[in-house]
Amino acid sequence: MIVRLMKPTPALTPGASLLVGLLFVASGIFPMLAAFDIGPLGRADIQGPPWLGFVAGGIFVAAGLAIIAGPRALLVNSLFAILALAGLAALGNWVAFGAGARACSGSLALPWLWGEGDFSGLACRIPFGLGAVITDAFLCWMIVATLQKALGGPPRLARLLKAAEWLILASLLPILMPILLPLLLVLLVGVALGALRTRLVSGAWPRNEGFVARQKAKGLLRGFGPKRPMD
Repeated sequence: MIVRLMKPTPALTPGASLLVGLLFVASGIFPMLAAFDIGPLGRADIQGPPWLGFVAGGIFVAAGLAIIAGPRALLVNSLFAILALAGLAALGNWVAFGAGARACSGSLALPWLWGEGDFSGLACRIPFGLGAVITDAFLCWMIVATLQKALGGPPRLARLLKAAEWLILASLLPILMPILLPLLLVLLVGVALGALRTRLVSGAWPRNEGFVARQKAKGLLRGFGPKRPMD
């Protein structure tokens, strides 16, 4: 048997990291300045309160600084990544849960379907709300993971990190349920049809003999089993 060793993806060189990071930082400066009505963009270009422009630009600046830090300074990299994710969470939470009216526009592009439309009220808030909750959960996990790293790694904060992982799973459930429920229904129907087929062929319902034996050994399910004919 031939075992192929996959080479890890090469990291950016320090020069490339600096160039890409500075491009991100430069992209974020203009929205940040717009919050103060400085530069080519102004507050009128921000669809909301001025701090939205500052946060939106700050996401790019933090991401750029994280790229510049790179794997050579993992803790600094993680701190800037937390700031970028916190900015994304702030934007999503403001759209989903902030005061005032909300109006969104979007488009759907599939090989067989294309369309666009405007949405307002809950139709706008709900998608952003789902994304905001997921982003909040990932932000909590990243904060705990970074603290764990700063404190020396596992097993410190292991329980808190596990709780953050469950929080991520819970935040994904509203999106996964429309996919999981039909699969679960198909699975249950398949099991029921298989049991019915066994009943029709053998005259008895199928059962897990190993499970029944283990439960009987524990003193449970004593009355579960074929009944003896009466004398």
